[in-house]
Amino acid sequence: MPIPAPSPDARAVVTGASQGIGAALAEELAARGHNLIITARRGEILNDLANALSEKTGVIVEVRAVDLADPGARDALCTELSERNISILCNNAGTATFGPIRGLDPAGERKQVQLNAVAVHDLTLAVLPGMLARGAGGILISGSAAGNSPIPNNATYAATKAFANTFSESLRGELKGTGVHVTLLAPGPCAPSSRTPRRPRSWTRWYPISCGSTANTPHASP
Repeated sequence: MPIPAPSPDARAVVTGASQGIGAALAEELAARGHNLIITARRGEILNDLANALSEKTGVIVEVRAVDLADPGARDALCTELSERNISILCNNAGTATFGPIRGLDPAGERKQVQLNAVAVHDLTLAVLPGMLARGAGGILISGSAAGNSPIPNNATYAATKAFANTFSESLRGELKGTGVHVTLLAPGPCAPSSRTPRRPRSWTRWYPISCGSTANTPHASP
């Protein structure tokens, strides 16, 4: 997607930056000279990534160890971002659970909705006014091929990714001509990282999941 050129006071935000697609996005943006704000739950992993990227590329990397499934913590981050020059937002953080929903922890399913859908919506609305005022910005949303059809035993994840997919495409149409560009990233099945629990082998051909997401657990990506 077209994105603004790097500038000293601007920041590119990457959520879910501790692994997978999020870490790759942070690395690519840093290589292009963008100063970053990276978020995930596990601050120690983010600090290691921030130090490595700063040493390699010379960019500023700010760390925000935030659980985006927590409305209070998310609101605090949204308030900060709304007051800063955010040129790029990569809405990448996500999680997944597998199995019949009647057997899954309802609290975990609600957190999945908060992270995969509500956080995407909240963060986008936090940075969008500033982007529109500047007439430039880039928003990337990590959806999934899983959002294109119903998937039994993956119901909450598929539903949240359907939201991400359609929200991205709708927003792209609304923002045409404003200088703010929206891109949907919707991968199919990907090999998990070393920190990502593996799905049961028997489910692999049936249940797609975005790269870097956490399978077989109600908890968010680290």
